[in-house]
Parts: sequence; C-alpha cells; structure tokens
Amino acid sequence: MDKLENLKNVWQNQPEAGLNYTKEDIHNMVKKKSTSIVKWILIISIIELLLPYVLFLFTDLKTEDQIYADYGLENLRRNYTIIYVIIILGFIYLFYRNYRNISADSSVKSLLRDILKTRKTVKYYIYFNLILFGVVGIHLLYASIQSEAFIENTLPENANITVLWVSAILALGLTILVIWFFYRLVYGFFLKKLQRNYKELRKME
Repeated sequence: MDKLENLKNVWQNQPEAGLNYTKEDIHNMVKKKSTSIVKWILIISIIELLLPYVLFLFTDLKTEDQIYADYGLENLRRNYTIIYVIIILGFIYLFYRNYRNISADSSVKSLLRDILKTRKTVKYYIYFNLILFGVVGIHLLYASIQSEAFIENTLPENANITVLWVSAILALGLTILVIWFFYRLVYGFFLKKLQRNYKELRKME
C-alpha cells in the first residue's frame, strides 16, 4: 500500500486517527504524484529522441551511408528523419505542457482533465511511433528491393520475390511487436499510475 493510499485511509477514518487530513491534502498528494509521473514521461521521451544519435557515435557511419547510397535511399532516410524529429519534438512539447498544467492545477476538475489529456497524448505517441516505424520499414524495403544494387549484388539467383517479401514483412512485424511490448512495459507502467490517480480524484468529486 503506497503513501497516497495510507493518507486516504487516514482521511476516511479521521475520528479514529485523530488527525485532520482534508480533501485538499489528498488532492495535493495526487497532484504531486501525477506531476512526477508526467515529468518521467517527458524525460523518457527526450531520451528516446536522443538515443539513436548517441548510438551513432558507436556506429560506422561511412559504411551505413554507403549502403543507403548504393540502394538510393538517402533522400528517403533524410525525409523520414526530418518528419520524425519534427513530430517527436511536438510530442515532447505536449508532454511538457501537460507537466506544466498538472503542476499548476488548483482544482480537482482541472487535474482530472489534464490527467486524461496526458493519457491520450501518451497513447497517440505510442501509435505514432508504431505506425511510422511500419510505414518507413515497408517503404525502405520496397525501395531497396527495387534498386539495381539489391538486384545485382544482394538478391540470390532464382530467388522468389514473394517469399522474400513475406519474410521481410514478418521480420518487420516481429520488430514492431517487440517495440510495442517495450512501450507497453514502460509507458504502460506510468499510464496505470495516472489511471489510479484519476480514480482517486473521481472519488473526491
């Protein structure tokens, strides 16, 4: 049983406890916990944005760039990278705004509203990442398979294109499933906490 639950129980049994906790005390506790949760969501989203660029420091960029150049994928990579960074920065701004709003909330009603808004933002963020990964993956696969470099240097003789496509899509689907599991594990943990805070506030209305 966490600190919030203990405080709520004491508040509900004040005659026996001899303490004077009010609804405002409970509200402030929920507000503090919700603010902390949204702050962590903001931090994780920023780390997620920066992590690929940190990993680039340990990657042979010349070899990777050459592969993209051979398959004619430089423009696709650049365009999708720009789209990804712009939209992720937009989500980071939304998370920051949610954090500021929850920090400044002075009423149960406004806190309820912003907790719901934060939960929706996180869900949209997860959907966006999964959908974009799938679209980019299929687009890059198609462009790679259609390139002369792939046909001449990579495609085995007498290869069945249908089997190749099915294998590639299955691999992509498995990767998306792993990413979804990661999001469900990490962000789902925070969403459950926000949902619990939301229910506590609903009881106070």
